[in-house]
Amino acid sequence: MSGLDQKAIVGALLALVAHDLRNPLSALHSNVGFLETTLGLKDPDALDALSDIGASCSSLKHIIDNLELLGLSVLEERPKLERFPASLWEITNEALQRLEPIARSYGCKVSLQGDSSVGLRVVVQRDMFVRALGNLLFNAIQSSGSDGSVAVGVFGDGARGVVSVRDAGPVLAPNLRESAFTALGQLDCKGDPKGRYSRGLGLFAAAIAAELAGAEARAVEGPAGHNEFQLSAPLA
Repeated sequence: MSGLDQKAIVGALLALVAHDLRNPLSALHSNVGFLETTLGLKDPDALDALSDIGASCSSLKHIIDNLELLGLSVLEERPKLERFPASLWEITNEALQRLEPIARSYGCKVSLQGDSSVGLRVVVQRDMFVRALGNLLFNAIQSSGSDGSVAVGVFGDGARGVVSVRDAGPVLAPNLRESAFTALGQLDCKGDPKGRYSRGLGLFAAAIAAELAGAEARAVEGPAGHNEFQLSAPLA
């Protein structure tokens, strides 16, 4: 059996595992929502417990999605996903809504800045773009530090639409800005106090999803004491 066949099998198996994990997680998440709406709990501790379970379900879904991306990353040729024009403001809001339970569980305030009336539209595979941005957001939320806030900006830059994610957590070392988006880089970042390792493959998964979306994820030099990550795609 060739190396290519081996990689294809590993990728398919990882996709199967991700699929199998989604079913019980979906049931767990649905039942948590049911309990929240029907029990009429007044005990703050019980409400906090249910909220924590819901946030943990959201974190697990995020990790399972990245497991699927890991399966795609081992393939010699990435699948060609169809891309369509989409509102950059709308898909940014979609990513923020998906991560809202996680941000709440970390006590992190995420703010969206920009002008929705500008109407920037980018040509992307929508779901993969949202996944890529979700990974950048999750990384920033986890690393937001005592400041406890993440600023998200939407703007145009020449022929590209850009979403920026800024936080005041530990600043990513300049020599790790590129490697942090690779598999080996994530392993290195885990043991480096100036790295940006995050659960569920973090920045590596962001890079895979960005490539599949027709976008680019990168780290840039942010304002003093801040990290800045950007996700950009061609304007429609």
